[in-house]
Amino acid sequence: MKRTSAQKEMIKNALEKLDHPTAAELYDEIRKTYPQISLGTVYRNLNSMADGGEILRISFPDIPDRFDPNIHEHCHVACIKCGKVFDTVPLPPDLINLINEKTQEITGVKITEQILFMRGICRECANLEQNKD
Repeated sequence: MKRTSAQKEMIKNALEKLDHPTAAELYDEIRKTYPQISLGTVYRNLNSMADGGEILRISFPDIPDRFDPNIHEHCHVACIKCGKVFDTVPLPPDLINLINEKTQEITGVKITEQILFMRGICRECANLEQNKD
């Protein structure tokens, strides 16, 4: 049986409260209850949990990594204005299979995993932009 550390439990609890948080956001949340925890401890445990498949690390260019307790295959979209990350609707399996088949056909690479991310402007930021005019 795998032993879970107190720090990992704190991180899991904070992940359930926050939506695709950064390490710094998790650190701030955990410090509300456990002020003695260090940022290094949060980073070490997040990296260990992501590397071990316990949580999902979401990496987008130009924004800090985000973390997701949902390890099942799903897609994400990031706002280019505020940096928030959202889950997208699940893609139909036949579409995923088609993408995999076409990619393999073109590149010769057997696809074993898909990491799809999109970027755009979220509704909240779009509304802010619209209200500026």
